[in-house]
Amino acid sequence: MSSSSSHYYCELCGRSASPERKMMMIVVDGSVFKVCAACSRRGKPYVPASAATAAAAKKKKAAAPKAPARITMSDELMLDPEFPRLIREARMKKGLTHEQLGMQMSEKANLLRRFETGALKPDELFAKKLERHLGIKLYVPLSDSNDDDKGRQQ
Repeated sequence: MSSSSSHYYCELCGRSASPERKMMMIVVDGSVFKVCAACSRRGKPYVPASAATAAAAKKKKAAAPKAPARITMSDELMLDPEFPRLIREARMKKGLTHEQLGMQMSEKANLLRRFETGALKPDELFAKKLERHLGIKLYVPLSDSNDDDKGRQQ
């Protein structure tokens, strides 16, 4: 069985393809295949490595401005040690149950209970969400907490 260099087979469907029929390179699940025109829609066009790195570099440059949109906390802030009391008092002041606050925040009531008892500490994003819904400040500047500690020692 001899094969000539001018005769190809589609690597997906197995159809014979002559030089007149255009063979295309596509990527399917990270693998590159040489396929017929009919099968070419089953994947993305293959881009050689040099062009791919240039495209990736463009994407990274475009993505860079979006990064600051995330909520970031500076190292100058820390979670108030009295966060369970602050959360409980603010919730009660608004006259809400754990379930009602959970519904407003799209969070589970049991999670809110755990924060109020101090069994769990809210991460930065959850703390910001609590601050927004309850109108409180859970993160305080480090200098304030150090001043409070000094005041308690005297």
